[in-house]
Amino acid sequence: MAQTADGMAFTNALVFVSADGSTWIDVSGFGAAVSVSGGERNVGEQQTFDGDTPIVKAGDRNAIQLTVKYAYTEEAGDPFELLRAQHETVGGPIYAMYSPKNGFWFKTGAAILVKPGYPGGDAGDGAPVMSEFVIKCAELTQATAS
Repeated sequence: MAQTADGMAFTNALVFVSADGSTWIDVSGFGAAVSVSGGERNVGEQQTFDGDTPIVKAGDRNAIQLTVKYAYTEEAGDPFELLRAQHETVGGPIYAMYSPKNGFWFKTGAAILVKPGYPGGDAGDGAPVMSEFVIKCAELTQATAS
């Protein structure tokens, strides 16, 4: 198979968050990075007295953790206020979806906000104040843009 010539940079990504899964807030203009971890499938194995190889079986998948790094601004639309409100509501759901280039979308169901992203920084470096929020969900689903 020939090498693809269609790689893409994560520079035109779109990121949306929601408190109810239906009213979405575009936070793309604040977003700087999206990272995904988890989702590995548990695998069990058992050796037996007879045989040289184990019995291997697939188990359930683990939760997925989605981290979004963004510029904290205190402007209208800054994701922090929505996230803070959901964080202060025990079990308040948060939903997120993102697209690397407005083709395929990756969307959470009702997720739990693990880290609301209180701002912090260093006065000496002059860099913009950055924050990040972390959510944990059962899975990401993939869909095409509509």
